[in-house]
Amino acid sequence: MTSVAPLRPLWKANAVVITVLILIFLAYYYWQIRQATQAFSSHVQDHVQMVAGAIRMNADRALLSRETIEEILTTFLGSSARFVDYLDAVEPFSDDELAAFAREAGLLGIRVERAAGVAQGPAGWFPDEAEAVECAENRLRHFAGRHLYLFSVPSTSGGGCIRVAMADRRLVELQQRIGLDALIEQISRLAGIRYIHFDPIAKADKADTAPPETIPQVRFEGSGENKTARATMRLGRNLLVVGVEASHFAIRMTQLRHEFLAFTVVIVALGLLFSWLLNRFQRAHIDAVQRFEQRLAREKEDAALGRASAAITHEIRNPLNAISMGLQRLRMEAAELTPQHQTLLDSLGQAVRRTDTIVGALKRYARPLAPRHQPVEPGTLVEQILILYRETCAANGIAVTGSAHDAGSLVGDPDLLAEVFENLIKNAVEAQPQGGDLQISAWRTPEQAVVRMENGGFSKGEDVAKRLMEPYFTTKTRGSGLGLAIAQRIVQAHGGTITLTQVPSQRLRIDVALPLLKPRPAASADA
Repeated sequence: MTSVAPLRPLWKANAVVITVLILIFLAYYYWQIRQATQAFSSHVQDHVQMVAGAIRMNADRALLSRETIEEILTTFLGSSARFVDYLDAVEPFSDDELAAFAREAGLLGIRVERAAGVAQGPAGWFPDEAEAVECAENRLRHFAGRHLYLFSVPSTSGGGCIRVAMADRRLVELQQRIGLDALIEQISRLAGIRYIHFDPIAKADKADTAPPETIPQVRFEGSGENKTARATMRLGRNLLVVGVEASHFAIRMTQLRHEFLAFTVVIVALGLLFSWLLNRFQRAHIDAVQRFEQRLAREKEDAALGRASAAITHEIRNPLNAISMGLQRLRMEAAELTPQHQTLLDSLGQAVRRTDTIVGALKRYARPLAPRHQPVEPGTLVEQILILYRETCAANGIAVTGSAHDAGSLVGDPDLLAEVFENLIKNAVEAQPQGGDLQISAWRTPEQAVVRMENGGFSKGEDVAKRLMEPYFTTKTRGSGLGLAIAQRIVQAHGGTITLTQVPSQRLRIDVALPLLKPRPAASADA
C-alpha cells in the first residue's frame, strides 16, 4: 500500500477545503438573499414613488383642467347670454327663434325671462331645480343630474334674466379620462402591478401608517406565484397602497436555496472526486514511470541487440561464407556424388542462404536509421517494385489494380521507402499463393500523403493483425518476423505511421501515412 500512503495527508486538506468552501458559500448565500431583497424592495419603492408622482401630477392636471374648462365655459356661455340679451333688446325672441339660435350656437337651450313672460327654446330643457338660482349670481352652475352647465346673467333691459345652458357629457367624459380613477385603472393594467388603491389613514393598519414624505414601506405577502410586495406610502390624507408582483423574486429566492443545496452536494462530490483523481493521478504517474522504464529497457535491448547483431554478423557470416564456398566447391569437384548427395548439398545451400537472410534482417532491424531528405514520389517507387513482381503475380494469378501516384511528392529517403513498399508487396504476394488481388490507392491531406495496399488471403483476425509489426512475430512457416517491424521503423523514422486493419472477406488493409513536411533527422541509436 505504498502508493496510497502519500495520499493520506491530503484527506485532511480535502476536508478543510470542503468545509471552508461550504462556509464561504453559506455567507455568500445570505449575502445574495440580502442583496436580492434590498434590490427588489428598492425597485418596488421606486415604482411606488413613481406612481405617487404620477398621481400628484394627474391631480394637479385634473384640477387645472377643470378650472380651465369652467373658465372657458364661463366666457363662452357669458358671451352667448349677453349676445342673446342684446338681440332680444332689439327685437324679442320667440321660442322657435331661441331654439334655432341654440342649435346654431351649439347650446343645449336658451331661456329669456321678461316681465311680460318667459321665452325659451327648445322646450323642456330648463331644469326645475334651476328655478332657485338667482340671476344676479352671474356664475356657472353644474347640474349633474340633468347633464348640463347653466349660466345666468341679468338682462340689460332691466328686471329680466338671460339663461343659457350647454350639455356636459363630453366635458364629463374628458374629465373622467384625465381624472384620478382613469389613471389608477391604467396603472393597474401595467405589467407587474397587481393592485393599486387608497386607504384612509384612520382605517389603515398600524404597520401601514407612515409619516408624511417618507420612503414607501414594503412587506411581502403570499408565496410562490402568488407572492406580492405590498408597498404603502402616505399621500395627502390617504394612504397609497400598491401591490407589485413578486413571483420572480420568490423564484429567485427558491433558486438561491436550490443553488446552495446543489453546491453543498457538489462540494462533497468534488471532495470524493478529487480524492479519486489524486489516486488516479498517482497511479497514472506510476504507469508513466513503468512505461518509461519499459521504453528504457527496450532501448537498452535495442542497443544490446545492435551490439549482438554486429557480433553475429562478424562471427556467423564468416563461417556461413566458408560453408557456402565449401558447398560450391563440392558441387564443382565431386562429380562422383550421387543424386541423393547432390540434393543434400542443395538443401544445405538453401539453409545457409536462409540463415544469411535472417542475419541480414536482424542487422537491418538493429542498425540506426538516418533517412536522407530528398524529394521522392511514392507512386514511382511502387511502380518500380511492381515491375519486379509482375511475373510472380501473373504466375500466381494475382491481379494488381490502382496506383499510388495520387500521393504526389514528399521529402524522404527513396531507398528506405522502397524497402517499405517492397516488403508490403512481397507479403501480399506470399499471402495469396492460390491467387487473389492487390489493390493500391493513395490520397493527400493538408498534412500527409497516404498510400493504401489491400490484399486477400488474411483470416487470422484483428488481434493478429495488430501484432504483425511486432519483432519476430510472423504467420509464415518460414521467415524471421522482422519485415514489417523494419518497415514500421522506417516509416516512424520519416515521422509517419503504418496501420494494419483486417477488413471483411478475409482481407488485410495497410495504410502508410507519410508527412508532407520535412521530418527531423532520426536520433542515432549507436548505444
